[in-house]
Amino acid sequence: MSRRLSLARDGGPVRVYKVGGPALEDPGLIAPLAEEIRRAPGPSVLVHGGGRHVDRMLRALAIESRFIAGRRETSPAAMEVVEMVLSGVVNKDLAARLTRAGLPAVGISGRDGAMIRARLEPGLGRVGVPVEADPAPIRALWDAGLLPVVSPVSCGPGGESVNVNADEAALVLARALGAAGLVYLSDVDGVRVGNETVGVLDAAAAGRLIEDGTIAAGMALKVRMALEAAGVGIPEVVVAGKGRLSGGFPGTRITAGVEAARTRIRRGGR
Repeated sequence: MSRRLSLARDGGPVRVYKVGGPALEDPGLIAPLAEEIRRAPGPSVLVHGGGRHVDRMLRALAIESRFIAGRRETSPAAMEVVEMVLSGVVNKDLAARLTRAGLPAVGISGRDGAMIRARLEPGLGRVGVPVEADPAPIRALWDAGLLPVVSPVSCGPGGESVNVNADEAALVLARALGAAGLVYLSDVDGVRVGNETVGVLDAAAAGRLIEDGTIAAGMALKVRMALEAAGVGIPEVVVAGKGRLSGGFPGTRITAGVEAARTRIRRGGR
């Protein structure tokens, strides 16, 4: 029986990792990530993005795609590319790299077994917003002593593939699994305010920083997802970079309450 299996059955704390596209392209990420997951006191799940990989393939195939309010408008033709790249190339490559690093992993997608079910976002084609997740496929892989590596491509209302943001997919899985931790790994050490990286960010401060544009674009979505996760009771919600995996800055902890008086700042963004 594997260590992960025994801990899962004994109620070991579940942790969900989300790895973004830029971080995926860092060749030095996999070994320390595998080591952190191996040392975790309970089972883990890894959800990945891959928007840059999708962009490159869409350009190569001359398929138009645009972003509206931070979401990729996804035609049926673009959806085929999204699923091919995320659930095929990126997912299988990531699982293989983790396995080579000594952490046996299996790649699946949110569409497999209708694991992540999503509603369609009006006006954006095959873009979905996840509404619920079935943890059974994840638990089956844990029972086999395997790390689930999850593509965010999910199941639409009619069973069709839909393009779901990986940050949102990670959150819905964390909720379904009763996760004790949700870690958003990116190519920056945490949430930056100017040249400073914040150690703890509460809901009130985050709202102000998003409203005034200090936190914007992809990081704003991560922070919103992190605040939602903290608000539904996930104890540890962190936005972090590679430094977390190598004993450096552990990332920005996101809290639902007001902790402005205890907010810590890491100077220089490192």
